[in-house]
Amino acid sequence: MKIAIIGANGYIGKHLAFYLQKKGYESMCYDIQNEKHDNYKQVDLTDKQSVVNIDLNVDYIYMFAGLTGTYAGFDNYETYVKINEIGLLNLLDAIRHSVYRPKVVFPSTRLVYRGIDKSLAEDDEKETKTLYAINKLACEGILYAYKQSFDIPYTIFRICIPYGNLLSTDYSFGTVGFFIKQAKAGKDITLYGGGNIKRTFTHIEDLCYQIVLASMKDESNGEIYNVGGQTLSLREAAEIIARKYGTNVMAVEWSERDLRIESEHTYFDDTKIRTLLNCKDFKQLEDFSRDI
Repeated sequence: MKIAIIGANGYIGKHLAFYLQKKGYESMCYDIQNEKHDNYKQVDLTDKQSVVNIDLNVDYIYMFAGLTGTYAGFDNYETYVKINEIGLLNLLDAIRHSVYRPKVVFPSTRLVYRGIDKSLAEDDEKETKTLYAINKLACEGILYAYKQSFDIPYTIFRICIPYGNLLSTDYSFGTVGFFIKQAKAGKDITLYGGGNIKRTFTHIEDLCYQIVLASMKDESNGEIYNVGGQTLSLREAAEIIARKYGTNVMAVEWSERDLRIESEHTYFDDTKIRTLLNCKDFKQLEDFSRDI
């Protein structure tokens, strides 16, 4: 089995490469950085001439390159559209004009959902408050269109809050990483409005497990899955980390800018992926905190 990972230097991309290697799969890695090591090539997805360097004669392409962020997209909208949407289109166009049909595995986000205090299923109402969310929802539609017209298979995974590190003791990524950084420095963890908003927290090993196993199932072709995990309020998650380091959790007032784009409660109904995988229970943040 042959696998390509585009965006292999990112947080999830690095972990996918590591996870696949542990499972006995070899992957070819691509990213924008100019690096010299085995099984790696530099690729700029916004440049069609660069995209031709991607070996399409593979079974799966994990398309994990892109820009993340919330408010930053408004200040850099051309870059966000170019990298997040045109980059995917350039890849799909290359596949379209080739004899190969690898399955494209694509990460989407919780931010495509309209926030509400209930477990969100894949077909629940959508609302896009940031350019990044618009990018992701557009890409979901692009993948559907290219499957319909050119038989390019795909599977999409909507991700909420990933955390953890299988590669080192650097836990600086994302929401939980922010909590750890504050608490390790002896500072109180600050949360807008007290942190009563709920999210689904997924350990990176569980994330890789779900993405790899689900994408390899034939019945996942053309499907979208919420990635499973543990539902906690931001405050509950912060308190777990604060207890580890003997600090506190403090409420701060929302800034007007951040409140305008806040997605509110976004936590997942993961029944669909649990059913597909006959899933085990996922890791708990409390257990993770004991090991850091």
